Amino acid sequence: MRRIQIFSITFCVFFLPLLGQEKRRRGKPVLIRADQTQEATENLPTVPDPKQSKEHLEIGDFYYKRDNYKAAVDRYRDAVRLNPEWPEPYERLVRTLEKQKAYHEAIEVCDQFTLTNPSSNEVEDFRKRAERLRKTRKKEKSKESG
Repeated sequence: MRRIQIFSITFCVFFLPLLGQEKRRRGKPVLIRADQTQEATENLPTVPDPKQSKEHLEIGDFYYKRDNYKAAVDRYRDAVRLNPEWPEPYERLVRTLEKQKAYHEAIEVCDQFTLTNPSSNEVEDFRKRAERLRKTRKKEKSKESG
């Protein structure tokens, strides 16, 4: 009986914390990226990789939910770079740039999508969104000057 108690206490002390750590590690995305890595990836030729693009999109969503828009924009741009035909990263990138009131960049992203994907079903939506952003940008400029 004494041996069973010692064994169970030893098991609980040493192995149960390890099981809990394993579960915590699985759910968290990799969030921090060194600046050197980012600069190195910008200069490399890109090979379309939908799986990695989806990972960047999910990490961008993680940052967006925590109001870290700059990091979210970087991740959404990586997702666009890795899968330029997928409209979802474009939409989220435009939304995030709009949150930052970077209307000029958001318009450029909309135009980029319409140029790279002319046969997509979402082209008309991006054109309308770009027009709306142009109007919003004009209103913002008139408020600043007036």
